Amino acid sequence: MIDEKPISKATIGDREYTVSKQACQDGATTYSFVDNNGDSQMKIYNLSPGIKLTHHSVHTDRSYLGAAKKGNVIEIHHCREGRMECSYEDGYLYLMPGDLAIGIAERDTKEYVFPLRHYHGITITINTDIAPKCFSCFLKDVNVQPLKVAHKLCEESAWFIIRSKDYIEHLFSEMYSVPCGNAKGYYKIKVLELLLVLSGIDPNENRLNTYTLSGSQVELAKRAASYIADNMDSSISVALLSQKFHVSATHLQNAFKGVFGVPVFSYIRIHKMNAAALQLVRTDKTVMEIANECGYDNASKFASAFREIMNETPLDYRKLHRLISAE
Repeated sequence: MIDEKPISKATIGDREYTVSKQACQDGATTYSFVDNNGDSQMKIYNLSPGIKLTHHSVHTDRSYLGAAKKGNVIEIHHCREGRMECSYEDGYLYLMPGDLAIGIAERDTKEYVFPLRHYHGITITINTDIAPKCFSCFLKDVNVQPLKVAHKLCEESAWFIIRSKDYIEHLFSEMYSVPCGNAKGYYKIKVLELLLVLSGIDPNENRLNTYTLSGSQVELAKRAASYIADNMDSSISVALLSQKFHVSATHLQNAFKGVFGVPVFSYIRIHKMNAAALQLVRTDKTVMEIANECGYDNASKFASAFREIMNETPLDYRKLHRLISAE
């Protein structure tokens, strides 16, 4: 970091965040958002007028991903880890690891929902009212028009989803580990490459693989998750939940897995680890004390379960995210 701004407060939606801002040596700007529910970071590269590339690290249920000015704004999201909810007028879509989504936003984008409270990914935003209409200004022999690409892919729906594909994974894997010092120049080339690839895709290629959930399904799953969160010290089963919410076990399981990507039993485990993660950052309790509260009487077994869900040991997680909170 080469420049750090004082920590400030910001209200977004119904939440108040502690926000810090740092300028980085590679030309990016990093914003950290912390509240009682968790934390998130955005590292933003302004590639050219109207074009931004942002790295996201999210460890909370809802996060601010940046507000696009009203107009024709193309959003391209790649999910590396976790799960992200994309809502629109007709329903909900969920991004899983390896997935890419492209959509056109005609209003301010404030927050996104992360059902598993864990997300790492990249977002590319292109404000076509500001950005060049055609990217031939980058390379004269490459005719790529972002708005034309987005309209072609999103003709029948607000979002066009590409479920995990090798060519998308290869393209984005290089964006998560920049192999050279000139990050902004490198990202310009990668954005152009991505748009060139998308311009050649048949819109019908993945149409059948896009699974949409209705508002009632999403509401059912989130009500069940809320009940689980409020009764973590009780024994909870699918049968109990289906009886409580007056739906069949199959309907509840399908709705729940559609939103959270995992069955009820796995979600309870994930929820425990996320609660433990929050305590690691927000309290001075020992790892063993937190393990006991999660129902583990063995620190090693708890650490193993925690790492499986959070991809870090409890001590590494505490060290890293306390640094984020303190920035």
